[in-house]
Amino acid sequence: MKRLFAVMMLALLATGAMLAQRGPRHGGDNGQGNGPRHMRSVDDQLNELSHKLKLTEAQKPGVRAILQDEHDEAKRVMDNSSGSFEDNRSKMRAIHEDANTKLRALLTEEQQTKFDKLQEEHRKQAAEGR
Repeated sequence: MKRLFAVMMLALLATGAMLAQRGPRHGGDNGQGNGPRHMRSVDDQLNELSHKLKLTEAQKPGVRAILQDEHDEAKRVMDNSSGSFEDNRSKMRAIHEDANTKLRALLTEEQQTKFDKLQEEHRKQAAEGR
């Protein structure tokens, strides 16, 4: 059940950060790649966003902090599976939406447009079960 929950939550985490093109999956309970296999590391997410959105050096620390907070909160929800699947899914969705809102606030209009397109592509992939 915990593994199924983690796999389902991957679709919601893919934040932003978890974007349209799938890169190699790396885990990370500390965001550095040494945790559950289905969670991409903060570094991987930041690198992907940096490349696809052409983040400036000034934007990267803020984006990293948001991704790390999202990662840490999501891990806490996944580690504490005492709630129902629906409750945990709702929590994960809220965490992801909050992170996306914060990320968008750091982006230029052009980057926001690209980010929104990437998020939509990811939602389509998740719906197709990829």
